[in-house]
Amino acid sequence: MCQALTRLVPYLVILVLALPFRAVSQEPIAIGLLLPDLSHTKVISAAELAIDRANAAGGYMNREFKLVIRTAEGFWGAGSKESVSLVYEDQVRAIIGSLDGRNGHLAEQVATKSHLTYIETYATEPTLSQAFVPWFMRVVPNDNQQSLTILKQIAKEGGGKIGILSKETYDTRYAVKSLTKAAAGETGMPPLILDLDTTSNIQDDVLEKILGNNINHLVIPLDALYLKDLIKTLGKEKPELKIYGTLHFSMGLENRKDAWDSYEGIYMVSPHLDRDKYSALPNSQSAYMYDAVNLVINAIEQVGTEREAITDYISKSDYSKGVTGSISFDELGNRQGASTLIRIQNGVPQLINPLN
Repeated sequence: MCQALTRLVPYLVILVLALPFRAVSQEPIAIGLLLPDLSHTKVISAAELAIDRANAAGGYMNREFKLVIRTAEGFWGAGSKESVSLVYEDQVRAIIGSLDGRNGHLAEQVATKSHLTYIETYATEPTLSQAFVPWFMRVVPNDNQQSLTILKQIAKEGGGKIGILSKETYDTRYAVKSLTKAAAGETGMPPLILDLDTTSNIQDDVLEKILGNNINHLVIPLDALYLKDLIKTLGKEKPELKIYGTLHFSMGLENRKDAWDSYEGIYMVSPHLDRDKYSALPNSQSAYMYDAVNLVINAIEQVGTEREAITDYISKSDYSKGVTGSISFDELGNRQGASTLIRIQNGVPQLINPLN
């Protein structure tokens, strides 16, 4: 019996060697995506596009990347619970969020406790990056950065009285606070805060205040469907008024596919995208998501899958392949470099050169 087994050993070895080679670990590398809900299909498609392209190029060490999607919808605090699930159930290497400021704070807290990279692609609220934690980064300009960019353009336009639209939502309050501080610092005069009536599509009270207070510049730090009619009326009643929109304003227009020519002459914070080259990314929100996923993939390709190594690499590197521009971060996780302004001219968004 033993002799028979001995004779079989060489044949068994040959048989084993003839079997197809498989890597020691075929487990996919998970990257977490945290969204308000699943209706954000363009953002999801952008993340999937980055994953698909990385896998088509061979993945990492014979392992594919995969996307794990969870949402913060439902009861207050669901974002925290789902972040915990991404970390400990799904074993993701990083979390990428497209959240508002309040939910962004919850996800940031989980990332801090678990020492996991969290990259935000939507929330601009400044205090997210004031916790001094190395695991938080954001690829969008924060409210303070946007405010300075807008105030510089107002100065170029000759200065004057500034009005800021406002409503009682978490993110808008922070944006208004940032703009107010920047305006007072740059001009020495506090701006006029104009509270919108969120129960009505007709903003006659705000319109009267703008026309009656000799406002030269109007800043819109929020998105709402009824703003289109207000802007149209202002164009007729006060054509000399200069109007500026923050990033969330411009994102809202893109998401609704509003025609650019309806906002002729308006300045907006927005990345300058080559729309023809990146036609698979239909708006700036999806472009920021695409960049964030590629930041994580690139880090893994450079330093491996260990969580803290990923954070350390991303926080200290300068990623030059971003579709929204070169990406690097300061010590608080804010994206470095001034936020960019576009202006709608002849129905087309044109980049405003910050050096002019």
